[in-house]
This record gives sequence, structure tokens and C-alpha cells, in this order.
Amino acid sequence: MSVKTYIIDGYNLIHKSTRLKKIFSQNPQIARETLVSILSDFFTTRKEKCILVFDGNLNIPSALSTPKVRVIFSTPPDKADDVIKKIILDKNLTERKNFIVVSSDNEIINCAKSCGAGRISSEEFLKILNSKNLTTQDEKPFVKLTDEEIKKMLER
Repeated sequence: MSVKTYIIDGYNLIHKSTRLKKIFSQNPQIARETLVSILSDFFTTRKEKCILVFDGNLNIPSALSTPKVRVIFSTPPDKADDVIKKIILDKNLTERKNFIVVSSDNEIINCAKSCGAGRISSEEFLKILNSKNLTTQDEKPFVKLTDEEIKKMLER
């Protein structure tokens, strides 16, 4: 039996999470790194793999990938949506059935459905992550640390 692969629409998932969305508004790179960390923790004990797709930007380091989470940035003018659809469409029907697409974007979800891939909304996937205590999306309010607080934490 083949290993299931989750294909995740990165920014869509970030913007459906209260916590990650707040982090993103202050520092997009930290939000991406936090999401990769959460997903790495989630997939560490699972057999499934994960491909996390973001819209491209030439100034973003691509070294975010981990052993269980492969991070891909689209190459402009393509967007993450285009990359996700291409990943699905480049496989045969049998292989497509091993994909689970995570997005709340109707165009991506419809493509996954018509190609025989599994699909789950970003909101539902966040509920799964929350149930595993990997993210505290709504449990703790986001608090911006001051430079002084960060300095004290680093000195410990």
C-alpha cells in the first residue's frame, strides 16, 4: 500500500488559524516557520508525508523543509494553487488517490475532487491539529514580545 501524502495550501491554512494569522501580520517568515514546526510534529509519528506549498517569493529561503515536511514555493508567475494542481495532475489516477489536499480554496478542492484525490478544508485540518495539542490556535492570545523581553529570554 502506498503512503498517503498531504498537499497543504500553506497561506490558506495560515489565514484560517487565528494564531498563525496574527503572527503572519507581524512576521510572515515566523508564521511559515511555526507552521512547518507544527506540521513536523504532527507528521513525525505518522506514516504519511506532507508537501507544504506557498506562493513564491525570491527573497524567501527554501531551507524550511524537514524530513517529514517538504516545503515548496511557487515560481512566479505561478501561484501555490497552480503548483498544487500540477502535483495532482502529473500523477495517474491510482497515484492521485494517495493525495489528501488541505485547502479551503474551492478551485483547489474541486480539482482534487475531480482528479480522485482526497480533500479536507483548512478549518477541519486545524481541528485535527488542535485535537493533537500541536497548536493552540484559539487557546492562548497572541502577545507581541518587546525587544527587552526577547533579550531576557535569550540570556537565560
